Amino acid sequence: MKRVFIYCVLMIVMFSCKTKKPHPEYVTISGKIEKAKSKEISIYGLGGYKKAIPLKRDGTFNDTLMLKMDYDKFQFMLMEDTIMSSLQFKNGDDISIKADASNFKETVVFSLDNGDYNNYANKKALILSSKIGFNKIWYRLEKEAFENKITTLKNELHNVLDSYANIPEKEVKSEKAYIESYIKRLSDKHEEEHDLSTKLSKGTLSPDFKNYENYDGSKTSLSDFKGKYVYIDVWATWCGPCKAQIPHLEALEKKYQDQNIVFISMSVDKEKDYDKWRSMVKNKQMSGVQILAPNQTASEFTRAYGINAIPRFILIDPEGKIVDFDAPRPSNKEAITALLSIVE
Repeated sequence: MKRVFIYCVLMIVMFSCKTKKPHPEYVTISGKIEKAKSKEISIYGLGGYKKAIPLKRDGTFNDTLMLKMDYDKFQFMLMEDTIMSSLQFKNGDDISIKADASNFKETVVFSLDNGDYNNYANKKALILSSKIGFNKIWYRLEKEAFENKITTLKNELHNVLDSYANIPEKEVKSEKAYIESYIKRLSDKHEEEHDLSTKLSKGTLSPDFKNYENYDGSKTSLSDFKGKYVYIDVWATWCGPCKAQIPHLEALEKKYQDQNIVFISMSVDKEKDYDKWRSMVKNKQMSGVQILAPNQTASEFTRAYGINAIPRFILIDPEGKIVDFDAPRPSNKEAITALLSIVE
């Protein structure tokens, strides 16, 4: 009888350890973010979903999320730390996140439900933003050298996907299709982009712009800045990544304010957003030369530079010749500092 009793107790304990308490109407999310400047975690989803989760003094957090939608991909953000990561979950899941905010991408670990998929998504993003991730400079290479880099990138993406055993087969299939499609898109554009990079190579005369509207009411042309280096930011008020560069651009302007360089922000906003452009320049007290390109990205200047995505940065020398037709972003401090060393 005693043995039967002990056996029953053991079975109950084992069963309770292996069985998660069901909660199909909400998600539990917990963990610890060390060295965070942020006081809370922000979770964003489609349809305007937003949830703020407070961080305790020791970096721990614990909350529940009640989802009323059928999608499962979200954005995890620490605003003051300028950290953003993708996150997948659905009602019924238990999510755990641990990381060091001072080196988030390298230290974050997702566990419990969807742990492997979320870890994979983070590693994929890490690869794409690393030195082996795609860089538009690759299009300046000849076909064979370009294909070698593309193949290395493809293999790295497949290797990291294969390294996680608990990703649902549906997601594995979807990710493999994404990798193949992504690599094919890059390869298919090589000829066109290589021709463009050759046409806009270092030392060639830059395409011109004339009499573009200046925020101050005047007309501005590229020739107005002959004798100076010109760093051009092609942007728009509707472009999130563009706006994220503004603080970095302003810091760059301050750093080089006494040097022989002018900073131009060329908006490609639509005519209907004219007032929005002027309001943003005024409200954000945007520095540098603020101009508006006619016909958005269909202006002669933007078409000559093959601009089909923004933000885009260009550096031109005092003689009006191209230094870099696809220059580093201001946020890429190491690369932009190296490029602008010629100005000092």
